Amino acid sequence: MMSIREMKYFLTLAEEGNITTAAKILHIAQPPLSRQMKQLEDNLGAKLFERGHRKIQLTEAGHLLRKKAEQLLELMDTTVKEIREIEAGTHGTLSIGTASSSVATILPRVARIFRNQYPSLKFELREGESSQIIELLNGGLIEIGLVRFSFDDALYESIKLSNEPLVAALNKNNPNSLGEHSDSIQLSELAGKPLMIHRKFEAMITDHCLQAGFEPYFLCKSDDVMPILAWADADVGIAVVPRAAIDLIPNTNLVFKTIINPSIETTAAVIWMRNRYLSTAARHFLNLFTTIHKTSIDNTRLEYSD
Repeated sequence: MMSIREMKYFLTLAEEGNITTAAKILHIAQPPLSRQMKQLEDNLGAKLFERGHRKIQLTEAGHLLRKKAEQLLELMDTTVKEIREIEAGTHGTLSIGTASSSVATILPRVARIFRNQYPSLKFELREGESSQIIELLNGGLIEIGLVRFSFDDALYESIKLSNEPLVAALNKNNPNSLGEHSDSIQLSELAGKPLMIHRKFEAMITDHCLQAGFEPYFLCKSDDVMPILAWADADVGIAVVPRAAIDLIPNTNLVFKTIINPSIETTAAVIWMRNRYLSTAARHFLNLFTTIHKTSIDNTRLEYSD
């Protein structure tokens, strides 16, 4: 096995072609350098130098070793640099899991700013239901998750996001005149209407409707908001979805109306495992997420104060 020191000694001697000059550059005495090179030849079982009166020439084996040693040292330097960049959070891959309806508005904004700050970082994005995101997080397949239901604070650290209202999505030609000439509708207006919902919101929507004095008619329950938005666009029924889902299907015939009196709100959070190593890139991302989220809240407060 050839050590890094031996490679550097060998390359210096190969470059200079003179044992005395090489020894001066390496700040060692000439005899130890000669012994090191003789030992290297013995260990490799090959003659590396043709020793002349004035200049040392490389043998065929010496030329091969010089080429490979230069490549190895360059690779080592590159590896050290990459490790330091990863530790600094400027390189590598950040794995994030997100509930599908969170992708449309929350994540892209942060990712765009984050990429501008760290252009060499890459993303691995996994989508699924909140329960699936939790499983991926527990299994170490992602570092950060965006979820839409309660979780165990003892297991996860989190950034709680602002409550998000549910909206009714319906085809603009729908014969039901819900919230006509308004961007909102009364919850009571949904009585008897064919509602299409994400399954995880069933209990919450049912509870609000019963308090409003009617039992909701669920035409369709789905494990994803995309199909029910597509069905609403085809005028099959009325989809009830989080407001963040508005931009999931662009250029449609859908109109969206916020449900009020009472409003129905869902909560979301960015979570990560407690007591588990978090990469520097993930820490940078969470710091940026916190800053953007706080700015958004402050701006909203300013709008209401006006």
